[in-house]
Parts: sequence; structure tokens; C-alpha cells
Amino acid sequence: MPVTPTGSKVVRARSSDSRDTRPPRSPNAALQMLPVGKLVPTPDNRRRPISNASVESLAKSMARDGVLQPVVVRPHPSRRGFYEIRAGERRWRAAKLAGLTHLPAMIRTLDDQSALSVTIAENLQRQNLHPLEEAATIQQAFEREFDPKALASQLGRSVQYVARRASLTRLSKRWQSAILTPDSEASRLSPAHLELIARLPADTQDILCEDDFRIVFGRGMPSVADLHRMLDGAMHSLKAMPWKPDDDTLDPKIGACTMCPKRSGRQPLLFDAEEGGGDGSVNDGKVSKFDRCLDPSCYDTKLGAHLARCEQSLRTAQPTLQLVQVTYERLTPGTAKAFGDRVQRTSQPMFIKAKGRINVPVMPVDGPKAGRLMFMEATAAEQNRNGAKVRGKAPRPQTPAAIRAERTARLSRRREVHVVRQVESALKALTENDVARLASTREAEGASKATASFDPLALLLAFGTTVRRDRHHDADAWPTYQRLRTQPDSGQRAAALREILPIWLRRLSGVDGSTATLQMADAKRMCAMLGIDFSAMEREAAAAIPAPKSWAGVK
Repeated sequence: MPVTPTGSKVVRARSSDSRDTRPPRSPNAALQMLPVGKLVPTPDNRRRPISNASVESLAKSMARDGVLQPVVVRPHPSRRGFYEIRAGERRWRAAKLAGLTHLPAMIRTLDDQSALSVTIAENLQRQNLHPLEEAATIQQAFEREFDPKALASQLGRSVQYVARRASLTRLSKRWQSAILTPDSEASRLSPAHLELIARLPADTQDILCEDDFRIVFGRGMPSVADLHRMLDGAMHSLKAMPWKPDDDTLDPKIGACTMCPKRSGRQPLLFDAEEGGGDGSVNDGKVSKFDRCLDPSCYDTKLGAHLARCEQSLRTAQPTLQLVQVTYERLTPGTAKAFGDRVQRTSQPMFIKAKGRINVPVMPVDGPKAGRLMFMEATAAEQNRNGAKVRGKAPRPQTPAAIRAERTARLSRRREVHVVRQVESALKALTENDVARLASTREAEGASKATASFDPLALLLAFGTTVRRDRHHDADAWPTYQRLRTQPDSGQRAAALREILPIWLRRLSGVDGSTATLQMADAKRMCAMLGIDFSAMEREAAAAIPAPKSWAGVK
């Protein structure tokens, strides 16, 4: 876990006098020609791997013009007769490649702290410094207990700047990999973009990576302000939460929101005051009016637990309470997990006052009235079951056959939800090797019939593609086209499958009772094309969700 300073109360200074950490202008520095074989690079140099091309270019320059700038070394702390390179590792590598036997070196007598200061100054002064390298270098200084104010002064920056730049070391592996991929959309993001993303927990960052970074780049390259608004919309105010922020019983494993490190108030140097950063100090147990949750997944989990608690409380007085969904959006994973398929979707619900025995008590699980007791007008069948008089013709009593059909349909929907989720998991588990095998094999091993053949062009035209080449001039587009068109049939089929799988997963996600039948049909076609045993999943669903024994009484 990176040790980024978050406030004056938690930053450890090197000493009480907060001494300056700038490299000393040592009078004992001496310039000598040292054997190349006696120089050892320092392990403190946290930079990207030095490219062979840059070393070769510098080696040619050295062979032609000689060494123009000496390296900075100190006597090696553990290897007698050797010297540790504190600045100039690339020059040393180029000298070896050029065949030089000796290299001019400035020898300094430095302790570990001063030696690290030299390396940090050398790295941060490079013109082609990548933001991730700068972040790693600053973070390294914090880990070695450099005083943040002195470091900021050395760099000519504010303490907030160095804290935010060091926060880039918090970027998840998926983000760092994308940022370091040449010509990728993520590589074009500015440090200001990256600092906004780095403020979020790693699992939340990875949500932004899903579907080929669709959330971030789905509408083109966002400005810093656009990205700020996008991420800000996913953060929830602690003051507006439907549960008390200091409630540690809602989810004992997570604990109270006030003590959670994943809120803006615990990271004051990364957030401005109006963003919930407060006054620059960490206040455990205190929540400002701007304090916000940085972990949407955790918020969703707690929201599901809160709604389940509301249902339990309301059902004590209202045994016939029904759960309803009032919006057109799919239920969040936390809410869906809390209630399963017990939620009924309603279209433009009309809530009424609780008068008369024909009104049905309901609890919305989404929308602004989520978790509250509401009432809706009963349907004719519900009025009949409640023993109420109905105007006009009396409803026809349900026959045993109708009851069996209704129960069977409800059971079928539950099993369909189960199967769709199983297919979704199977698609997520497919590896690159699986995709290549499926694309090159006409018949799935062990399956009862041949895997459905498909045309890659028709598949892409039908479902679209996750590749976005139209928002910037991409020199790699035509070479990619040439490479794909010259591939064998199996290679084109595999490339099409890789593009379509994320889109298929979106079609299967968020399944519930109202959408299960359509998604079930999708899942069946997908399994047929991929050679997945769909019938086995249906049998597994029937075994996992059997018909209740109480149904045996209905003849």
C-alpha cells in the first residue's frame, strides 16, 4: 500500500528540525576516471526499463564525441572497491555498449539519505520523465521518510502537488498497463486525468476498465472537467446516505463509514475542501457536509443490507408486504443479491394513501422512496384474495390449473435467471486459448452436436465492436486491417469472438425475472455457437431450484 501523505497529523518527518533533503554540494566531490566494471547501478532507481534504442543511440554518440557528462557515484556501501551509481545509469550502459573501459565519475561521500536525494533529483529533472516514473520517485521519498515540505520545496512545488502526483502509484495494474501501452487511449490521458482516477480504490478503478474502458472513452477523449463530473456522479455524500454513517452493524466486516479510509475526508491532500477534503487534516469519526464515499461497490453492498433491514422491520407490521421496482434501470448487484427474484417490476406506479383493506403494502427497492412503506391499489385478483368486494362482476376464481400454471411460470423464471448467470460466468472464464480453440474447432469435444459455424463479419455487423478507431488519427488502423485480412479463417473468427464477448456479457448482465426469458434465449444461442453444454446448465438449475414440496397439494 503506497505511503502517500494525507495530512499533517500522519506524516512522519525525518527529524524534528525538518532538515532540507536537497543533495549537499559536497566539497569532497572528486572527478576521476573509473573502470566501467567497478560501477554498480543503484537499486533505488525507480524508472521504467531503459530502452535498448536509447542506449544504442547514446553509445554511438559516445563513440563519436566521447562522454560529455560524468556520472555521480559513491563508494559502494557493501562491496569494497566498487562504486554505486547514483546518477547516470544510462550513460554507464551506453559506455559498456560502446566498448569504453573507463568512465568519468564524480565521487561523493554520501549517506543513504543524501544518496537517495541525489537519485531523486536526477530522475525528476529528466525532460522525458513519465508521470508514473515521477510518481514512483516521489513515493519512494515518502517511504524513506523524507519531509514532504522539504521535498516540495526542493521540487519547487506545493505539498498538495507532490501528494497528488505520488498518488499515481495507487493506480491499479490494469490502468498502469493501459497507460504504458503506446498509442492507447489511456496513454493520452494527462496527469490531471490520472490523479482523478487514482483517488478511487483499486477495485473501483477496475470497474472503469470494463468493456474496453467504455465508461471513460465511450464518448471520445474526455476533458479533465468531463472526467471529474463523470466520477463525481458515482460518489455518494455521506450526509445523504439513508443509514447513519457511524452505524457499524449494517456490515460488521466493513464497519462504520466514518472510520472507512475510502472516503474523501480521509485523503485531504487529494481532494479540495469543496470535494470533501476538509481542512487538510484527517478526522476519524467526523463527517463534513462535503464528505463522500469513494467506493461505489461498498456503498451498493451496504445499500442492499439497509434495504433488507427495512424490509424486515416493515414486514413485522405488514406480513403481506410486496417488494417493487419503480425505475427502468436494472437493480444494482447489492440490491439484487439482497432480494433475489422476489422483486416485482412496476410501470409508472401510483402510490395512494393507506385507506381501506384493498390497498397493497409495498416497499420500493429503488428510486427516491426506497426502503419506505407505501401503498398501491390492489388488482382484482388481489382484492378477491383479501376478501374485499369488487365493483361490477366478481372476478372468476382461479382454477387449480391456473394456479399450477402461474407457479410453474414463476419457477421457470427463477431457473432462467440461474442459467443466464451460469452462462455469464462461463463467458467470463474463457481464456485466450479457449477463444482460439473455439474459433478453430468446428465440433466441441464431448458435445452432442457440432459447434455452430459463424461468419465473423456478420457477427461484428450484428453486435457491433468494442474497438473505437474514429475518435483520433490512429496510424495502426490500416496495419491492423492488413494483418487481420491475411489471417487464416480461424484467426479472423478468434478476433471476432474477442470483440463480441464483452458485448455479449453486457447483454447477459443484470438479469432479473422480467428480462430472464429474453436473456435466456440469448444465452442459448451463445452456448450453441461456443459449444457450451446448455442442457447441462438447465439440468443444474432444475436441481438447484426444485419445485417446493408444498405444491404437491395442488391437484
